[in-house]
Amino acid sequence: MVLENLKPKIVWDIFEIISNTPRPSRHEERIREVIKDFILEAGKSNNVDYQINQDGVGNILIKKPATFGQETTPSIMLQAHFDMVCETDKPEGFDFFNKGIPLRIQKNNEWVDADGTTLGADDGIGVAFAIAILVDTSIESHGPIEVLLTVNEEDGFDGATQLDPKTLDIKSKLMINLDAGPLGEIVIGSVGGRRVRFSKKFTWKEYKESDDLEFYELLVHGLLSGHSGEDIHLPRANANKLVSRILSKINQEMKIYVCKWQGGTKSNVIPAKSLIKFGIAKDHEEFEELLNEEIASIYQYHEKYEPHLKIENKNVSPDNYLSNEESRLLLSTINIIPHGVLKKSHIYEGFIESSNNLATVNTENYKEIIWLYPRSIIRDELNSFCVSMKQLGELGGWRVFLRPVLPEWLPDLESKFLEYVKKQYDTLLEKPVKTNVIHGGLETGMISTRISGLQMVALGPTVESLHSPSERLKISDVGKIYELLKRFVSNIKELKTN
Repeated sequence: MVLENLKPKIVWDIFEIISNTPRPSRHEERIREVIKDFILEAGKSNNVDYQINQDGVGNILIKKPATFGQETTPSIMLQAHFDMVCETDKPEGFDFFNKGIPLRIQKNNEWVDADGTTLGADDGIGVAFAIAILVDTSIESHGPIEVLLTVNEEDGFDGATQLDPKTLDIKSKLMINLDAGPLGEIVIGSVGGRRVRFSKKFTWKEYKESDDLEFYELLVHGLLSGHSGEDIHLPRANANKLVSRILSKINQEMKIYVCKWQGGTKSNVIPAKSLIKFGIAKDHEEFEELLNEEIASIYQYHEKYEPHLKIENKNVSPDNYLSNEESRLLLSTINIIPHGVLKKSHIYEGFIESSNNLATVNTENYKEIIWLYPRSIIRDELNSFCVSMKQLGELGGWRVFLRPVLPEWLPDLESKFLEYVKKQYDTLLEKPVKTNVIHGGLETGMISTRISGLQMVALGPTVESLHSPSERLKISDVGKIYELLKRFVSNIKELKTN
């Protein structure tokens, strides 16, 4: 055990069990069974009659009955998601489907991270908190407790979208989402989002020696990457945009013939790597000059904020390729689609209202596929941007598919539950805590459409660089958040909902 000496032991032990269990999005069956078995064993040891319900999509609800005399206390629900974003910067890759996360404690003893992979604290630590509350025998008095664990939050909100409250028998009207942070902040709202897919069938020409072309691979890698919502405002480069920038400039002076392009990994991750293979006419003397000039400009611009950026170009063997017209269309589409902050809010001070992540470009079966992930706190602004992307695609003959909207969560400043949570949090930290609206997407918006009358907050410890191999969890925050959750469930009888 790597984390066995960390406190509170009950939380870190459960987090390590979770981390040792593979749980990519859409493949949560193993972690679900591990959690079920853990709860049932705890029930035998603690003489607690836990109830576990599962709905058709794979979400589970675990119920712990109230202690004697607390049966009429309001039921409180803790909510987190099973799955994690699987990213690695290991040159040899990493098998997230069969291996546990390589946990480690950083040398400063302030953070837990992973060796070359995402940590999965998003949302493994949320799951660990919730399970610990269920099995902790030191919590002597509490009302009914429910724990809702959902599937596939990271790749489409399937668990929240297909949540079946009736089958799960959800009774709570008070919910704490454990997929937020940092310490000292209560999240009371989040943006909505809608994934957008561009698809187009291109005509690929078979290479012949008489074509008189030479071929290159251009690789952009080493970028910091990060969460496509919460990190979108930071000065981080997008590998796909850098590739399109370089080759779009060169294509103004000479013809480029794209062979293959693979950039980015997931719609909710800022692309850290992009690789394109292309051909140009032989003996183009200005090619190297144009290429080096643009690369030098990019290095100069990003040297402070992308210290590990690398741009490499090399000769490679010939391959099938697109015409210059179709290559130009592809490069132009990627170059024109906006990435980053689209608009700052005039309602919430200092808040990013709308953004877009130009997430992935992938040649697959000789078809080019592009994924975008726009977000906004204002539904009409999100829809308007999606319409503009559909129009842009149609101009170039692309087929554009819009996935269902993942709803925004608008703040309820009059919530009695928010007042209660803030009072408990203020007392614990001995100072006023902040309320915040975040640019990341939370399941709260969708869950509130499935459970009427639900009052919600979201909170958690400090987790940095989510969705990237630099992800890390602040050790000292974990004990404070756990103590806070214990206070919530122990003192919930104080809440006046009327």
